[in-house]
Amino acid sequence: MASSAIVTAGIAGCTGGNGNGNGNGNGNGNGGNGSGTRELHVLSDVEVQSAHQKFEDAFEEWEEQEADADVEPVFEVVPSDDIRQTIDQRLAAEDAPDLIFTSVSYHAEFGLQGYLRDLSDIVPSGIPDSFRLNIEGTEVYVPGNLQMCAQWYREDVYEEAGIEWGSDWEEQLHNFEVLDDHLPDDQDPTLYIANGAHPYMIYGHYHPMLSNGSQFIDRDSMDEEPYVVVDEEPYRSRAIEYLEYLQEAYQYSPDSVNYGYGEATELFTTEQVMDTKYPARALLNFHEQNPDEAENVKMAPFPDTPAMQSGDADYSIATIGEGFSVPTEDIGADSPDLAESYVDFFMNSDHYVDFLLEVPLHRVPTDLNILRSDRYQENEIVQSSPEYIDYVEENADGVMFYTNITGDDAVTPYWDTLIRGTEIGTNMLAAPMAGQMEPEEAVDWAADELRTEIPDFEERFNQ
Repeated sequence: MASSAIVTAGIAGCTGGNGNGNGNGNGNGNGGNGSGTRELHVLSDVEVQSAHQKFEDAFEEWEEQEADADVEPVFEVVPSDDIRQTIDQRLAAEDAPDLIFTSVSYHAEFGLQGYLRDLSDIVPSGIPDSFRLNIEGTEVYVPGNLQMCAQWYREDVYEEAGIEWGSDWEEQLHNFEVLDDHLPDDQDPTLYIANGAHPYMIYGHYHPMLSNGSQFIDRDSMDEEPYVVVDEEPYRSRAIEYLEYLQEAYQYSPDSVNYGYGEATELFTTEQVMDTKYPARALLNFHEQNPDEAENVKMAPFPDTPAMQSGDADYSIATIGEGFSVPTEDIGADSPDLAESYVDFFMNSDHYVDFLLEVPLHRVPTDLNILRSDRYQENEIVQSSPEYIDYVEENADGVMFYTNITGDDAVTPYWDTLIRGTEIGTNMLAAPMAGQMEPEEAVDWAADELRTEIPDFEERFNQ
């Protein structure tokens, strides 16, 4: 059995020879080490060693049971902030790895450029259409996991106050008012973050805007550039309606203009606020840091929006995901056949389930069959929240990757960079809460800024 080589790299030197037989002038030739052994080069941004170990464990079993040759793996780990540039450099130099594991947005970007193989034959059947990435009729991505935001609240505190989780915005605002009278001064009914410079604004607060039938941009086809819709009807009125709700809800939240991901879970775990908006990491942190109260933490969907109540919109969750793609031989991949075989094995193995359970429930399996499997259900965190399992199953069709918000047939790979990276979308959501703009002003400002930015993004991402 071949031994595993681990390479940890940043941008510096990432395209140089590494002595592993990748054809960069080291005399060993492409795809091997000069001894008849083939090489499988896996590039990922999974920096947590215990999680990455699952890839290595799966490789050893795959090579023993499935591989039709001696294979030497090279697992290269690049920080998530650097991986897009690393992939870009490798592809441009026709020095592609055989397999990539990273965010879905990067797979979308490079898939649109024609750099990735069709993997439709190995995408597990238990993965719903909403979790898939279809690039002009081709599935270039095997979805591995995603994060599905929800609300987490203290059921015991609600019961003590004589209330239940609100089913719509009006009921939830009433709950906040009741809790405000019920709680001591050092606790707040809810947490709404109002930091326009932080990506949490989209990660935690964008979903009700989608569920209220509004969005920032849309796209008709891949042949046309995206266009702004947030200041056009009915999107404008529905966006303003949500921003007005945020303004009212923020009265019951601590001042949060400097908060981000950490505070979104920490304040809830330390019982300073009675609910938070986050994927299941919020529950996991409670079990780890405040286990005596963890049984009182319950999940709830975001309250119904006015557009949902009128039948004009469905419940939606915008999300990020991670998974695999396989570059083509045209750009330097040496062993794409081995890469596909390995991914197919991994996605149908216990190693995949163990990888998901490194962060139970927070790393949601894309193959929904796994949710009810014995191995998954044996986990203590999974057992503690059957309502979250139900939530994932019931709302899977309403999940949209950021890349797919403009449509399955007209993906926009830079959606996240445009909306979050420029801080246009984040500021539109935060400014009314922070008293910096009125809702109408925030919507119109965001629309103007997006119209300025889109042509530049189109040029940058379509070179």
